[in-house]
Amino acid sequence: MKSIFRLFILLAAAATLTFSGCEPVDEPGSGDARDPFIGEWQFIETGFKSTDGQSYIVTITKDPNNSAQVILKNFGNPGSDDVSVFGLVTTSQIVVSSQNMSNGWIAEGSGIATNPAKTAMSWTYSLTIAGSKENLSATATRQ
Repeated sequence: MKSIFRLFILLAAAATLTFSGCEPVDEPGSGDARDPFIGEWQFIETGFKSTDGQSYIVTITKDPNNSAQVILKNFGNPGSDDVSVFGLVTTSQIVVSSQNMSNGWIAEGSGIATNPAKTAMSWTYSLTIAGSKENLSATATRQ
């Protein structure tokens, strides 16, 4: 009987040592790829809307329904913060596939991080407004 008890204790100790490392560990670089892009960005746009360009704020948040996407509010400066587009995040860029915005515009394009800290982006995109497609570019700086 003592040998069965000792075997049980030995197996319990071995199991404790084996399973002690099973908790998730945050490895460097294993964070959410969207994190560097989250926040408020000041866009300085050049294109058809103004010969001098225009400046406006775009708020980027995580899409709670898709771990690879972000939501860009006020993208293209439609005049309302409740108008947004979805963007797919990769290591160094956000890609906005062609999509209809709630105000009737169609947006598509991409923004690429221009420095390792991802505090600035260079955007090229198009907006189709009332059937007229315009190509735009903008620089975006984290606020």
